[in-house]
Amino acid sequence: MNKLLKKLSNKIEVSKIRKEQIYSNSQFENLLVSVEKGMEVPPQPAPANASLYLIQGKLTFDIEGVIHIVEEDDFFSFEKGQMHGLKAEEDSKFLISRILLEK
Repeated sequence: MNKLLKKLSNKIEVSKIRKEQIYSNSQFENLLVSVEKGMEVPPQPAPANASLYLIQGKLTFDIEGVIHIVEEDDFFSFEKGQMHGLKAEEDSKFLISRILLEK
């Protein structure tokens, strides 16, 4: 099933931390996440290789103790098992794409 999603920045409201799966198959999934300003996610191991695209807002993203300031329209990736956490510096929305099945 093909589905075109437009205007992702309008898709979910920012409220604490909220996730919505917008696509999934046996190989990967896309999650749309909203995080309210000031919310923190403590460091945890990444369950899969992933990439993050910040649609709006600003995040402080910690990958294995290295701090990255992520701003609107930034994109980066991290690997399965890497410790990562974040703090929302502003109300933020981002897309996470995760590889579920490794070859």
